[in-house]
Amino acid sequence: MNHLWILTEERPKSSVISAIVKLYQKDFNGEVASYHEDSVQIRPVFHDGIFQFQYLVEGIKIRNIGQIIIKTVSGSSSFFDFLVFLQENAPSENEKGNLLMAVEETKTSDDESRNTGVYQRASKFAFIDAFYKDVKLYMLYNEELEARESKKPSDTNIFGTNMLLTLNVDIIGKDTSCWFRKFKDIDDIIRFKKGMRQPPCGNVPINITCYDDRIEISGRLSKPAGAGNIGHDPNIGALSLISKSLRMLGWDKRIVITMHGVSQSYVDRTHGKNKFLYICKILGMELDGIQMPDHVTFPEKYWHYEMSSEKMASILLHMVGEYHGLRGIYQNHAGCERGYFKTKKNRLITLPKKDRNGINLYIPDLVLHDPESSCIILVEGKKLSTLKAGLAEIEDYDSIENEFIKPNYPECRIYRYVSIFGGRLNRLPDPKVILYLSETGRVIINPNAPQCILDAFRAEGITI
Repeated sequence: MNHLWILTEERPKSSVISAIVKLYQKDFNGEVASYHEDSVQIRPVFHDGIFQFQYLVEGIKIRNIGQIIIKTVSGSSSFFDFLVFLQENAPSENEKGNLLMAVEETKTSDDESRNTGVYQRASKFAFIDAFYKDVKLYMLYNEELEARESKKPSDTNIFGTNMLLTLNVDIIGKDTSCWFRKFKDIDDIIRFKKGMRQPPCGNVPINITCYDDRIEISGRLSKPAGAGNIGHDPNIGALSLISKSLRMLGWDKRIVITMHGVSQSYVDRTHGKNKFLYICKILGMELDGIQMPDHVTFPEKYWHYEMSSEKMASILLHMVGEYHGLRGIYQNHAGCERGYFKTKKNRLITLPKKDRNGINLYIPDLVLHDPESSCIILVEGKKLSTLKAGLAEIEDYDSIENEFIKPNYPECRIYRYVSIFGGRLNRLPDPKVILYLSETGRVIINPNAPQCILDAFRAEGITI
């Protein structure tokens, strides 16, 4: 029997998984036999006390499909947040077909950033073409923010969203019926961009100019200015999105990026191994004044199963804790989205980069709250090889405790721990390690951990 496989770099959330299943139901004729929104949960899979490096979705049943299974992966270069396959066995890293859906999730609204939400991730919608064809693409706006569009969005937001619609990207969680529309043709794109407000003096504007034999798009790729590199992520996304939209609307001649600030020496050093140079190859783009690489070698794989990152242990701790009643009130797992700090009343707070004294705010990878025992657990995720650094870092959590945790959870006791992944240990290497996960899936829990953690892992068959 086929299963629905969801591969992700992120810590899976039940709300996002539910949204993906609904999209599968709508676009691929999936019949949901039973769905209980309040009881959708994600459970780690253990066999005889060994973690199987996968998670099962409970509370949703799709007719004629066995299970909904989540596995943690890492992508090469510009990778979507979620890939969805329908097949019997786990997808192979070398597979080129069988991918149904690619879903990008964003929690950035127009209120928070004029560029990041619409451009930062846009290169992904071009890069995937090198590996998969005819895949249904989605941009999913996080339900926690419910993308605020009651007022007119910025021109940048409208321009970027219109291009996503032009590329037939399905936009979920953001009302596109009022301010947004597909572009009709190339002239429509150029007219809209020309009517947008220009950036402050000294910045390189993104302008589109059409000639008989080429379209020129100005935009700085170097960051900082003068560095000669390719590092301006919003512009990488914007120029990729514009170019793919032009190709989608039928432009088959040259596309030349001007005023980019990229040096020939940088391009030569990369040997074409750069996400924007990959996209140049895919879309047939050129950098003005630059001899483009004769041969661009794409990554061998679009993704691979993750078996080295420190997040393998911290995510497992997060998922087991939440499944057994703990609240994840902050997350910043390695390579994953940075979350919001959640108060007791579920108000979301964006943590600053600096504390009240102007010093860098040290932030854990995970903060768990147990309402029943009134305790808070701060966890720094590390690999076995970087345990020493983790033990030092948890000594720097005074500011986050004093400025955010204690004011919002004054009744709670606070614990600081490290979780570690990697190697094949038989015992915990330090009393400040709350959880150890080996490369074979063996789990060791600190017997002196808070009772809520001991109870949660015992319920999963782990011997303490």
